[in-house]
Amino acid sequence: MPVQVIDGSPETLLLSHLQKVDLKYLQMGCDQANKYFQGTVILSYPLTKLGNGTEFFKIVLQESENSCSKTSTVNVLFFGRLADDCGKVVHQGDTMVVAGFNLAKSPSANEDDRHCCHLEVSEDAGSTIYIYTKPSTVTASETASMPVAPKYTYTPLSHLKGGTIVNLYGAVKFFKPPYISKGTDYCSVVTIVDQSNVKLTCTLFNGNLDALPKIYKIGDIVRFHRIKIREYNEQMQGITGIGFASLTFDGTVGAPIVPRTSSKSYSFTEEEQKTIEELRMWAASNLSVCGPTAKLSGVQPMLFFDLTCQLVGKAEVDGSSFLLKVWDGTICPYPSWKVLVEESDLEGDKVLIHQLRNLIVDILVYDNHVKLAKSLKVGSFLRIYSLHTKQASAENQPDVSYVEFHLHGGTCYGRGIRVLPENNPDVKELKAFMDSVNLTESQNVESMSSLELDGIFGSLSYQSYSERCQQLSVTGGTLKEIRKLSRRFKCIIPVRSTKEDLELLDLSAPFLLQGKIWHYGCKQCSNQKTIQSLSSLAVEEPSWEPTEIARVLGIEPLQYVFVMKFTLDDGTGTLDAYLFDYEKFFQIPASEVLTSSLLQEKMEMIMNILCPPGTKLDDLPWLECFIRSYNVKDGMEQQVCYQIFDTMVAEDVI
Repeated sequence: MPVQVIDGSPETLLLSHLQKVDLKYLQMGCDQANKYFQGTVILSYPLTKLGNGTEFFKIVLQESENSCSKTSTVNVLFFGRLADDCGKVVHQGDTMVVAGFNLAKSPSANEDDRHCCHLEVSEDAGSTIYIYTKPSTVTASETASMPVAPKYTYTPLSHLKGGTIVNLYGAVKFFKPPYISKGTDYCSVVTIVDQSNVKLTCTLFNGNLDALPKIYKIGDIVRFHRIKIREYNEQMQGITGIGFASLTFDGTVGAPIVPRTSSKSYSFTEEEQKTIEELRMWAASNLSVCGPTAKLSGVQPMLFFDLTCQLVGKAEVDGSSFLLKVWDGTICPYPSWKVLVEESDLEGDKVLIHQLRNLIVDILVYDNHVKLAKSLKVGSFLRIYSLHTKQASAENQPDVSYVEFHLHGGTCYGRGIRVLPENNPDVKELKAFMDSVNLTESQNVESMSSLELDGIFGSLSYQSYSERCQQLSVTGGTLKEIRKLSRRFKCIIPVRSTKEDLELLDLSAPFLLQGKIWHYGCKQCSNQKTIQSLSSLAVEEPSWEPTEIARVLGIEPLQYVFVMKFTLDDGTGTLDAYLFDYEKFFQIPASEVLTSSLLQEKMEMIMNILCPPGTKLDDLPWLECFIRSYNVKDGMEQQVCYQIFDTMVAEDVI
């Protein structure tokens, strides 16, 4: 059996055929086939699945023999059946023996202060796990005599020393909402202060998002138990220690003292309640607890602020950005953009969204925030931190400006999103205000956000060429209407009305719409002709192919292409090779992959085969391809780059 649970001590098992290895001797490149590692389970993470469906389980082992050394802990990663089996039986305090493991570099070593390598175990590697359960040594009489609420000693921030594990209280001066770290954990950064006027920055890690402090705003009060203190650059820092736990309290003076925590068991005394009240009073006088919050009615261009709002709709825009439709009961004083998405892609109550159309603003979130944005439930209340308002002008109407809302990537300045619970005081206040809003009156207000990205198209007219280009033009059409027409007719050519006639738009806009596919032309290479040139197509058996329409209009079409960078390794070194391909490599048209879920699934399948997630370098597949070099000049310097060409994915792969 790959996993064996044993009552007793490790000495009862004879592993004479294997050699025990200490942490200090675990090194990359050394043969680990005939060795085993023994340690105590001090932390375990929830059983989960990787992107390819493989079961995954992570624990932290502490080496008891060298527990006082600088590095005495190591991450152990379980894959497949071993992950499922161990995830069901492993408990904190158990002794574990890991035999037949692989060693890999730990991506989170600098952050979690553990060994620079981690152990990887799986059935494929021939791993065997021995788990020695920790017997209970407490008698019934001893349990009855144990205090219900043990008394803890709390250390002032001015008395902290490196290399210690302490309990402490503090008021939040700065924080970053939890985000995914470079490893498998979530990370949260918080700076706290107390009456000693000393600040402490803490970097906290946990595989369970709910186990991190539930901080909603500056001024909240936190209680940390068993936090590890270390000295770095002559300053004290706090990091997650063994058995770390936290409680968070609203920092508002006079607010109910109700702890926020995911733990089902914790102690809290009257003395600690007094500590929180004193810290609240001190923070109110010595800490700027009023962050850059604003209502939508008070936003200005070029502003960074925190917004408390309700989510009424969401939709995916592309791989790196996501749309959130929110409102807070007030009306933005500036025209605001509307991000265009297919109606079928928009999640939310369409009737409610239409009813709130003059109160809703569209927010685009980017990069590392996209994963969280996708998981948000419509109807939930949010606090969005460091939201950016940007002023923009309509391209064809430079005198008309509007405001865009962006949540940029990264975590600088505490940027991120937090879901607020229904019992949060700010949520209760917001809900009461929303209930008082006269929606009928707001619907009668001239829409401040009716641009609908007409900055691209300006005042549009269009002609439908379903049968003959001589059909009458229809003029004041919005982009939304044109999108609907492009699904109904074979093709749409957007044009603009002038005093004399109709004319094509600037080539920053598509020259042809075919359903969900938009065709663009090159500004530099094209020699645009008048719209009347299309009459030559209607003489006999008209051809409405994009290439033919582009030819008669004097437009040089742009092609949709896949642009990717492959890092290739043949054992002697690595090389970055770029792919610029529109159809041949994947045998998938680049112009259609954006509009076809089937093609997107096919692309994902191919990429998972070429680069399987969670796979070690030695186990990655080999790729046979043609590569050519070319020179790129950057100022006075020249750089040699490499491009994949004349290569396609084999039929048996796709």
